[in-house]
Amino acid sequence: MILAAGSSSRLGQPKQLLHYKGKTLIENVVKTASALSDNVFVILGSNHEQIAPVIPHTSATIAYFEEWQQGMGSSISFGIQQILNKNRYTKDVLILLCDQLHVTKQMLTELIFFHEESDHIITASGYDKSYGVPAIFNRKTFLDLLNLHGEQGAKKIIQKHFKNTQIISYPEAQVDIDTPKDLALLK
Repeated sequence: MILAAGSSSRLGQPKQLLHYKGKTLIENVVKTASALSDNVFVILGSNHEQIAPVIPHTSATIAYFEEWQQGMGSSISFGIQQILNKNRYTKDVLILLCDQLHVTKQMLTELIFFHEESDHIITASGYDKSYGVPAIFNRKTFLDLLNLHGEQGAKKIIQKHFKNTQIISYPEAQVDIDTPKDLALLK
């Protein structure tokens, strides 16, 4: 599940449409995710009319969340609902953001491997004395994810289940685009 519903208010323009390595950020992350799964969900909200047309023609399912202003937690809840509506037997969900520039297919492949080889219900990325997405959530956490609302994101669920979470160090996952300063570094 790729979260791309926000308005990028601190940046002042839709970050999903920023170019990096010859493609938009949304194109890059959808391509990466689609290389690993045929069940990719892209959650759009603000500026969806501009963003949806640039999403690569893959098997990705685009879901429009009308209430995107409610925050990331609400977008995650909506996305989990969409995934379960399509396949109620879904075992795990990998949550990605559209603006983590250095998340690669290799990194996600390793994350999936570590998750599948463990008994943990969450496998999260660790960076800069913190942790978060990309992260894989087992279905045992789906009710918690469905109950998210507002700005509280997946980190809240990781904290709740921390004893049953493994953190894999991926410092490069910390890099994202939120402000004009971040954009200047991208350029």
